[in-house]
Order: sequence, then C-alpha cells, then structure tokens
Amino acid sequence: MSNKATDIVIGSYISLKGKIWKVIDKMHVKPGKGGAFIQATLKSIDGIKLEHRFSSSDNIDNVLVERRSCQFSYKEKDILVFTNSQTYEAVEITADQVPAKTMELLNIFADENIEFMVEYADEKIIDVILPTSITVKIDEADPVVKGQTAASSYKNAIIKSNVKIGVPPYIEAGDKIVVNPYGEKGIEFVQRA
Repeated sequence: MSNKATDIVIGSYISLKGKIWKVIDKMHVKPGKGGAFIQATLKSIDGIKLEHRFSSSDNIDNVLVERRSCQFSYKEKDILVFTNSQTYEAVEITADQVPAKTMELLNIFADENIEFMVEYADEKIIDVILPTSITVKIDEADPVVKGQTAASSYKNAIIKSNVKIGVPPYIEAGDKIVVNPYGEKGIEFVQRA
C-alpha cells in the first residue's frame, strides 16, 4: 500500500531501502525557498536510527503490521517460547528477531504471566510490545535515610533479575509495585500495587 509522504503517521511502519522502519518522529518543514518536505526519524527493527527527508510529493510504501497477543510459556537456551492467546500456537522469539532492548526486557519480565503484543510484518516477527504497567515484587530495598522524606527523593531497590530501580522511601523489601518498562531512564517505578 502506498501513500504520500505527507500522510506518514508516527508509530507506523514503512518500507525504505529494502528494510522495514518504524516512524519515530516527523516534522513538516516549509522553508523560505524551495518545496516543502517531511523530516522523519526512522528506526529499523535491528535498532538503527535514520534521519530521512521526504519530498512532499514522494510516495511511501506502508507496511501492514499485525499485532497478536501472546503469553510467555518457557525459555529454552536463547529462545523464548510464547503461546498465541487466540490460536494457542507456540511462538519462538530469538535475539536476532527483535531489538536488543526488547530482548533484554523480555528476559526480565517474560515469566510475569502478562500479555505481550507481538508485531508481525509479512508473517515475520518485527517487535514485541510489553504492557506499560507490570506488577513486580521488591527483592531488596535500601534502608530509609533519616530526613529523606522529600517527595522527589528515591532510594535503590532490586527487583527480579537483579535489576536496580529507584523507589520512594516508603517502599520495603517484599512490597509489590507497578513499574513501566519503557520509562525515560529505563524501568521506572509507577506506584505501589
């Protein structure tokens, strides 16, 4: 399916230079001289970022992406096996199929009994999307420092897989919290569960 460059939508996928790219950002630019253009930030499924300038009249090949809900089943060596929630088929995901950051998050959160969205283009896995709210248990937490009651002060805590995150001073070992795996600084505390 082909559209004009002006119809590019952030979050959509396009085909360019023989690869599939996700549109991360776009800006419509009308310079004082010359024709208008679209400045887009693209990211390939292997993690490469590209700044690309499209003429307003360029045709773009959109890639149809299908999302399927899956749940973690088990891990076998470097392969994560999920079950498709609708068809109950096994879906195997390896490190070469998804971006490195996604694989890192999957290795941390795969056994949390949560639904993942697996994105396919032409029946090929291109990414896995985790929910933005995941409940985890605090394994260890630093003690509260006297006087550390300001709302913006955080202490270190360890969740599964020895991942260190910042939490408010009132959180203790054994507490359950909600985290966002896509926080600006990595995995971020959201609230007490």
